Amino acid sequence: MSGLNDSLKWELKKNPLFRELDDGAFDNLLRAAQPRVYKARAAIFHEGDPGGSLLMVLSGQIKISGVTPNGKECVLAFMGPGDVIGEITLLDGGARTASAEAMETSRVLELTRGAFMSALDDSPPTALKIIEILCKRLRTTSQMVEDFTLLTAGPRLARTLLRLADSNGVDDKAGMLIDLPLSQSTLGAHAGLLRESVNRQLRAWEGEQVIQRAHDRIVIVRKDVLVDLSEGGS
Repeated sequence: MSGLNDSLKWELKKNPLFRELDDGAFDNLLRAAQPRVYKARAAIFHEGDPGGSLLMVLSGQIKISGVTPNGKECVLAFMGPGDVIGEITLLDGGARTASAEAMETSRVLELTRGAFMSALDDSPPTALKIIEILCKRLRTTSQMVEDFTLLTAGPRLARTLLRLADSNGVDDKAGMLIDLPLSQSTLGAHAGLLRESVNRQLRAWEGEQVIQRAHDRIVIVRKDVLVDLSEGGS
C-alpha cells in the first residue's frame, strides 16, 4: 500500500467515484496512489504539462485556471475535499488542459492512469461516474461562457456568487458564507470581470447589506436580492 491509513481508505470508499469498486480492485488502485501536500500558492501543475494521473482533493482548496489569448487569467473552477482533478488526461493520456494551484495548504491523493484504467475495466459504473463528472463540468463551463456573453457586470457577479454558494456555501449566523479564500482579483478572474469592477460592485452590495465581507471571505446576507439580479440581466 502507499501508506494510507484505514480511516482515509474508508473516506475514499464513500466517494461515488470508488463506491462501485469491489475490495480487490479498490486495494489494487490504492497501491499505486501517492498522498501529496501542497502549500498555499504552490503550483500543482501547469496547462500543457504531461498528464497521466488523477488527483483527489483530501483537504484544502485548489484553483483551476487557464490563460486567455490576451494573457489574462481565467479561473475555471475551485476544487475542495472529495473533488477530482485531471479526469480528461486520465482518460485520454494527453497533456493537462488547465493549471492547478493550491489556494491554501492542500492534501491530495494522486492516482496513476494505468491503475485507474485497470479499475475501470472491472467497474463500468465507475467509468459512467467519470463521464457524469465531465458532463457536469461541461455544463458549468457552458453556463459561464453564456454569462460572459450575455450579462452585464452586476448580474454576472451575482450569478457567480450564487454558484459559489451552491458549491462552497456554509451556513453562517449572518447568512451563507462562501468558504473560499477569494481575493477580488481571483473572483474577477472567475466572473470574467476586472478587479476594479468587482470591488465597486461588492462595496455597493455591502453598503446595501446584501453581502458582508470578512478578510478573504464573503457572506451572502440577502440571497433573494442576488437571485433577482441574476435573473434580471441588468
